[in-house]
Amino acid sequence: MKIQTLRKPLLALVVVLLFGPMSLAQDTPAATPDRTEILNLSAGKTIELDYYLPNGFNPQRPYPVMLAPGDFFLQDDPAAFGWVVIQAGIGDPRFSTDNANAVLDHLTTKVVPRGGKFHMMEYSANSSGVFRIVAALRNRFAGILTTPGHPRQRSEYDAVKQLKIRFIVGERDGYWLLEAKKAHAQFQKLGTDTEIEIVENGGHVLKHLAVAPQFKRIDT
Repeated sequence: MKIQTLRKPLLALVVVLLFGPMSLAQDTPAATPDRTEILNLSAGKTIELDYYLPNGFNPQRPYPVMLAPGDFFLQDDPAAFGWVVIQAGIGDPRFSTDNANAVLDHLTTKVVPRGGKFHMMEYSANSSGVFRIVAALRNRFAGILTTPGHPRQRSEYDAVKQLKIRFIVGERDGYWLLEAKKAHAQFQKLGTDTEIEIVENGGHVLKHLAVAPQFKRIDT
């Protein structure tokens, strides 16, 4: 695997895809990653990896590590909260389980995940790919944070039931609220460590959580 180091513009505006062709521009730019790589995978595929590292980062020290599919919730520097956060969209449909596993192998050469396991954040439509990958590689993950989201396959529930699952969803978010409630209830039946937060008057895009509030929730 060959790696190229890149730089992102400091004030690049971010567009996050929520429903395929439907998109939403952020009001403020995302935080600037401390390091960006392009990792070459099999069959000519590549993936961009953006690292947000705590001050005084020590590559030999264990850190809680959160993988994010995009930078929508990274408007503030997430590293300020003591986490290593890596933007790595391994749940994208173009990536296979083997591709995702190769990315995780690579990341463990750059950071030491606390307890040897990663956490995964997702939001909206990309929750489908996130649960797919985590279910297939469940021994490599400690938890999933959805804002909002839910598994799509019945088999995924049983596969991830030993992980910590946290749901955040707006009370006005119709379909996503219904599905998050159903998923949370199903995980409760399976004995999963699961919680759900229904954000008062919140819609689908919980932009007001896109800075410190989101990472305070991650810490808890």
